[in-house]
Amino acid sequence: MRARVGIAVVCPLAVSLLGLGPTAVAEVPGSVPQSAVSAVTVGSCIVKPSDDGATVTVTGTGFIGTGGAALRGNAPGATVGLGNLDGLNPPGVFNLTGLPPTDYAVHQQKGGVVPCRQVRSDKATNQELVRAARDRGFNAGVKAGKAAAQENCDAAKPKPPKKPPGLAAQDEAVEKAFNDGFLAGATSAFDAFCRTGR
Repeated sequence: MRARVGIAVVCPLAVSLLGLGPTAVAEVPGSVPQSAVSAVTVGSCIVKPSDDGATVTVTGTGFIGTGGAALRGNAPGATVGLGNLDGLNPPGVFNLTGLPPTDYAVHQQKGGVVPCRQVRSDKATNQELVRAARDRGFNAGVKAGKAAAQENCDAAKPKPPKKPPGLAAQDEAVEKAFNDGFLAGATSAFDAFCRTGR
């Protein structure tokens, strides 16, 4: 028992390899309390799938003072030794691409295990931005179309603003989605208002 306590204090990573997790380490008499171990680092990591979903990129930041570390996933070929992250440039940051899709966690010698958070692929994020921009544009178009029709049903329907308001990303696809939504909303409101004869 005394030998196992020594291993737990000196190298929690080795203990986890023996099948004891951080909770088990904290419960061993004489070991470092779990709260003290986890206070060593404020590191975090994210897992982002590629657009085709075939691989993932794992990015970690803030892993300072962790000693040696390894990135472990629940799939074959998904474990990578990270070494001492303090020596990287910038310190405590890593970025690994082309890994198999699975859940990942950073196992540290000091600080325990940090699970990685899953995020959407760039393609999925862009699709969401486009959809949101189209909806926002449609709502703005409805207001503008109704206001224009109230003034004069014989006038031209309103055009989208040159700089769409409130858009987080101003790439072409997002801006086009806003403009398409605006024109659809303006036409709908304009035609509906003028057809009813005010």
